[in-house]
Amino acid sequence: MKKYISLAAGFVLFTVSACTPSAPVTDNATPTKAASPTATSSENPSPKPSASSTSTPKADEKPTNSNVSGWQDYKSSAGKFSIQVPSKPQEQSQDQKTDVGTIKLNMVIAEANDSGYFVGYADFPNKIANPADVQKGLADSVKGSVANLKGDIKSEKEYLLGDIPCRDFEAGGKVQSTDVSMKGRFCLADNRLYQVFALGAKDKFSTADVDRFIASFKIEK
Repeated sequence: MKKYISLAAGFVLFTVSACTPSAPVTDNATPTKAASPTATSSENPSPKPSASSTSTPKADEKPTNSNVSGWQDYKSSAGKFSIQVPSKPQEQSQDQKTDVGTIKLNMVIAEANDSGYFVGYADFPNKIANPADVQKGLADSVKGSVANLKGDIKSEKEYLLGDIPCRDFEAGGKVQSTDVSMKGRFCLADNRLYQVFALGAKDKFSTADVDRFIASFKIEK
């Protein structure tokens, strides 16, 4: 399971890098509804988080009950989201250097049946001038993440979570000699990037559980 956590952390870091806006507007500009990523999937992945970069769980980011295993509600006041996870989650954070400055990446990680369930979020320092390219940027981020898995995208589509633009996808690939499946949803809300996905061994990957996980994701404004 740890190999999936390390690999998925690299995916999240890559997505943050790939979605780093290159054309921020001035601070007094009118905020847009979503960020507009512009980088392509040809960028190299960012380094994986080291053990020393992780943070201890925050008091306001925790499950609403104390069960170690089994589905439970999780709510993050700092992340402004809620979701259901299949086991007690871990929390990590890391500062990631980008072209527009240092961005703090936050991750929530749960595991079940040799699969990892991940929520990552990060805030960009500026709003984006043109929100029309959001889906292109999300698509590039999906492609880059799956490329790191040396896999193929099985399906992808645009999705609106309320009025927040997202992109759903399914993919397959390999981790070492293991065939794996990956399924998720990337969203951009104002200047915040969310990544919600599951990754695990193909023969143990529960589509029903992953669908429950993704469908339960809610963003609070």
